[in-house]
Amino acid sequence: MKQFKQRNFFKDILFTLGLSLLALNFYSCNSVDAQTKAPREKIKFDFDWKFTKGDFPEAAELTFNDSQWESVDVPHDWSIAGPFLKENPAGNVGAYAPGGIGWYRKNFTLDKSEKDSKITIEFGGVYMNSEVWINGNYLGKRPYGYISFNYDLTPYLNFGGENVLSVRVDNSKEPSARWFTGSGIYRHVWLVKTNKLHIDRYGVYVTTSSITEDNATVEINTQVLNGLEDSKEFTLVNKVYDANNQLVAEHQSQAKVLGNKQQKIHQNLTVSNPNLWSPENPYLYTLKTEVRLNDEVVDEVSTNMGIRSIKFTADNGFFLNGENIKLKGVNNHSDLGALGAAMNDKVLERRLKILKEMGCNAIRTAHNPPSTVLLDLCDKMGFMVMDEAFDEWIESWPFGNKKKEGKAEFGYHLYFEEWAEKDLTELIRRDRNHPSIVLWSVGNEIPDACFEEGTERLKVLMDVVRREDATRPITCGITHMHLANESGFASLLDVTGYNGGGGSAFMYEKDKETYPERKFVATEVPHTFQTRGVYQSKSWVRGKNPLGGIMEVPDLTEEEVFGEISKYYSSSYDNSMVRISARDSWRRTRDFPYMAGEFRWTGFDYLGESMFGWPAKLWNFGIIDMCGFPKDTYYFYQSQWTEEPMVHILPHWNWEGKEGVEIPVVAYSNCDSVELILNGKSLGKKEMGGLMDLMWKVPYEAGTIIAKGFKDGKMVCEKVITTAGAPARIELLADTKVIDANGQDVVHVEVNILDANNNFVPDASNQIKFTVEGEATILAVDNGDPKSEESFVGDTRKAFNGKCIIIVKATKKGGPITITAEGEGLEGAKVVAKSI
Repeated sequence: MKQFKQRNFFKDILFTLGLSLLALNFYSCNSVDAQTKAPREKIKFDFDWKFTKGDFPEAAELTFNDSQWESVDVPHDWSIAGPFLKENPAGNVGAYAPGGIGWYRKNFTLDKSEKDSKITIEFGGVYMNSEVWINGNYLGKRPYGYISFNYDLTPYLNFGGENVLSVRVDNSKEPSARWFTGSGIYRHVWLVKTNKLHIDRYGVYVTTSSITEDNATVEINTQVLNGLEDSKEFTLVNKVYDANNQLVAEHQSQAKVLGNKQQKIHQNLTVSNPNLWSPENPYLYTLKTEVRLNDEVVDEVSTNMGIRSIKFTADNGFFLNGENIKLKGVNNHSDLGALGAAMNDKVLERRLKILKEMGCNAIRTAHNPPSTVLLDLCDKMGFMVMDEAFDEWIESWPFGNKKKEGKAEFGYHLYFEEWAEKDLTELIRRDRNHPSIVLWSVGNEIPDACFEEGTERLKVLMDVVRREDATRPITCGITHMHLANESGFASLLDVTGYNGGGGSAFMYEKDKETYPERKFVATEVPHTFQTRGVYQSKSWVRGKNPLGGIMEVPDLTEEEVFGEISKYYSSSYDNSMVRISARDSWRRTRDFPYMAGEFRWTGFDYLGESMFGWPAKLWNFGIIDMCGFPKDTYYFYQSQWTEEPMVHILPHWNWEGKEGVEIPVVAYSNCDSVELILNGKSLGKKEMGGLMDLMWKVPYEAGTIIAKGFKDGKMVCEKVITTAGAPARIELLADTKVIDANGQDVVHVEVNILDANNNFVPDASNQIKFTVEGEATILAVDNGDPKSEESFVGDTRKAFNGKCIIIVKATKKGGPITITAEGEGLEGAKVVAKSI
């Protein structure tokens, strides 16, 4: 590892575990030609790009003619448009999506008054091997598709004239990961304008050295960069405002920075009676940092900040603000289902709202650096985050003779030695101010953990993390824990992450005895499968591993009740799994006090890793399908993770031809007891006690089945399911009726198939045709069916088990929006919204 040297991180100030903050600039404008000069401008650069697939080296030049290229906005993912083909080299792990090479170009002008400014371009993420030119001048290459990066454009710009930004993206060598990656400029792009004397990129870093009920001591490190030839004396002002915009703390310092140098200034502030950040109370302060030169503000950065303390212990798990709680988490890949990798803020926000309603309080960014949009939302909505850097380093699994070939043929192992420290440094500096982040993860299921070399690589990466941020512990998700224990890898971590897929979920007790000072978190467990609306009464468990370890889930019936299902589908009874069920996994996490919590695999279904291959583009790991429709297991977690009274029963109650057959009816509830009633007749009340579910075997008869939840003897909630007739009409449910006319905001419209009595038809599969009129366009359609071969891009979708979805995106012009759905033999429906 010639270019990957260990650093002496003690040369920088190390701060105690506590405060973290979100760096977020609020200064932006709609035109690059703005005449009013602000101290700092951050301009969204997402619109009006030109794009084409193929390789055109001459497109880097200013004079290249791109008039025949497609006009697109970014974030943009060309892979999601397909075609998805069995022969595509991404294969089943990459959802059979197309890759290739693509070029983007954007023309813009800058006013002559900007010639004394420093102007940089910020990319949130480009997958992958991006190369960037400005006016034909080469700026650099960034191989890692998940990392953010920037370039200084200033020396090459034409002020008062035309400028062209050119980006080449090379995702032609696949598979480059173990899941769908998407291709292109798939996150936001920003043009940042500052004065030559300014706060450096990620130049505000804030922690707390102490937090009490009365006071929080805030420590601020600000790095000021002087791009001028002469030395400058300046005033650095830091102000903290509460959520009501009231000033609660302030500090000023006089400082000097030499010409073409940088200067770090350390300041302390005290916030009285701090309002602590938590998932239940995601309270954010605002830190405003100003650089003043002769009483003029020459730079200003606003940072959202949350005051909170975290602690992981060997005996009692995790503490937030001194309170012992469990991490109730999910793993999430960065794709957004039918949108592919293309980031859309509102689509992501909807997903987080769905998780929040389930009681989820934590997210692991599996298995790569996330978008800053995710972290911003987690700060504001109250999710704790495990921020993860890599899915592979260098080694391959120690099974056979293969070594130093990573986990994906064209994956990150090709770049690790040259880029790992740079990419990890970028990640930590970018994200360290987010209060939501409670753990740094340097990897997931890293084969290097099985080898002595891996422990040395781990030490170097941990040194990098601690050099940049010593306020959070470091973990890594480990699947073959027995080998990581032997190599010493697992014991080097601040918090040891257990991935259940390789059997590590069964090693908690033994490892606790062997390593009593170890801190435990379940980084990826359980892996269970469910397809929305699909049921099997006999259990299916995937493979025992060499370690042994399996928790048998009994069949619900001696003979299969529901008949055969497609191999691409899985049962929603929590009886289809890798070695351990959702119930058994959470029971172990809940009942072992030393377990900090668990991150289940996964929150949402995601593209790629289809177990049985073509035509499936996804597998059924999610608690929620790709459309955002909860599966039955969602309500299991809600029963364990929330307090608002709830009850849920499964399966649906449309089983024509099974009259008299005993159907297992399962209830999830957080109540004391549940009563089941069929067609007005009670089938008995059962106590939850210490149980995680209740079951009745009910001879099927069409009609209405009701579950009633009781607390302290009083009915507090109920769930009603009625046998539906033939499909008769369409129901459209919009998640909002008013959106911003900004070219990016969206309306999600849930489509349900109902019978003549307005009962949901759980097995309907009607083809639905959509029409959108007004100031919006169709962004995507989907139905959650793992083996659907329909395109995500279009105006039609077949309902899957009674449901599908259409996502509609606003234009930049305000006005009415009418979304209409029709289907043969069905009464159509429409929903009206507007953009403003």
